[in-house]
Amino acid sequence: MAAIPETVVPAAVPGHDFRLTAWQRDTGSETLLVMVHGLGCSKQSFAGAWSQTEFRDWSLLAPDLPGFGRAPKPADFSYGLQQQARVLASLLDQRASRRVHLVAHSMGGTLALLLPERILARLETLVLVEPRLLAESCSVAAEASRIPEDDFERQFMQSFRRRVGTDARVAFDADHADPLAFQRSASSLVRWAGSGEMLQRFARVPCPAWFVYGADNRHLAELRKLPVEQTVAIAGAAHFPMHDNPAQFYGTLAGLLDSARADGKGRPR
Repeated sequence: MAAIPETVVPAAVPGHDFRLTAWQRDTGSETLLVMVHGLGCSKQSFAGAWSQTEFRDWSLLAPDLPGFGRAPKPADFSYGLQQQARVLASLLDQRASRRVHLVAHSMGGTLALLLPERILARLETLVLVEPRLLAESCSVAAEASRIPEDDFERQFMQSFRRRVGTDARVAFDADHADPLAFQRSASSLVRWAGSGEMLQRFARVPCPAWFVYGADNRHLAELRKLPVEQTVAIAGAAHFPMHDNPAQFYGTLAGLLDSARADGKGRPR
């Protein structure tokens, strides 16, 4: 696959005017697919979208969240999920005239549910890929959250980078993840997943929404609590279905987005 040109997109939250690194393709279409990565990952999680024929005519945007990938990593940012959601809200507000479909993986899916109601109501669809909505699903985040910030680089980050660097079933971008951002985001993720709110927030999403998961993770506790018609399995995949089985993942994603439009469930303009 040819290299995807990197660009910079602005996002403003109180106290910070970010210039986030991103992959972006604007075809001139009013339909925009925005893709948000998870904990310890980056825009690279969704590199496959750029080569899929199903999205050839779509405009695409995949940013690096603050603290991850090649985005800024300020020491005075909280990196909590509410703050990360405010960054995402800024990006989406700037694209309010577009028909936005939001796809968010893991931690990204959890923080997507923290977006303001006005933004969720504007979305055409929301596809959460292996989001962590219950504490028992937060294995990596739970492990990271137990390590104090001062010891995090030595006690967790170094071994985590070695571990995921040799595991073909994961697609972290750990070398570009800031330890402080990782620890604070992980701690926030565990708190929100353990709050009991996230399943309720998913149920209240005011646009067509789905929970997509790797079939190897059919044990996820969330699946026992969600309507079966809102859950979609990707065969031969675990936590990174867009990496493990990209053909089925992106084909399924295109089908979900097209079905919402065909059913007339998209947001009116």
